[in-house]
Amino acid sequence: MARGPLGRIGEEVTELFAHPGGWATRPMARVLNFFNRRGNQRVAGALEVRPGQRVLEIGFGGGAAVPATLRALEGEGHLCAVDLSPDMVVLAAKRFRTAVEDRTLLLANGDVAALPLESGVFDSAYALHSHMYWPSPLTGVREIHRVLRPGGRVLLGMDVVSGIRLIQWFGRGYEPVGPDRLAELFQEADFTDVTTSRLTGGVVAVLGTRW
Repeated sequence: MARGPLGRIGEEVTELFAHPGGWATRPMARVLNFFNRRGNQRVAGALEVRPGQRVLEIGFGGGAAVPATLRALEGEGHLCAVDLSPDMVVLAAKRFRTAVEDRTLLLANGDVAALPLESGVFDSAYALHSHMYWPSPLTGVREIHRVLRPGGRVLLGMDVVSGIRLIQWFGRGYEPVGPDRLAELFQEADFTDVTTSRLTGGVVAVLGTRW
């Protein structure tokens, strides 16, 4: 457990990353978008998102991945973005108002442990950094498996240089899962073709396919 003033500050900052909301919603969205922009911009390419597909993002935070995913869809199909923070949902609805109005982007408040979504409807799903805060990563991975169609692809990415370490140092009970263990959880959840890919110098993704 962290000790002293620095430790307490670290815990508070970590909690803001895990559960941004209230007064911190807008500034945390800017922070998340700044630090996550490069990895998030490469997710759609790594998943080979194409026009007409149904794509799910879990824990979209400030929305850094949304523009690249929408560009890949080219106005056909849709992106459903789910976040645990209702304040982030409200902020995203304002930022991406045009995409929300034409229903290319669907926003929802929800928990990965019990996604408010039908089974077997998505072609691909992804989450960047958010799985490191999930109380039960296996539960979340199984929920993603449930909502993907057969042949659907999942990508979960994380910052292996500083992100995991900071949560380990300052997280209040969080146990972030690294790439190797996450690959094992994918297999436990019945994903196949499980691989890892480096999105940026510090961001590693684990991918799998639902059969």
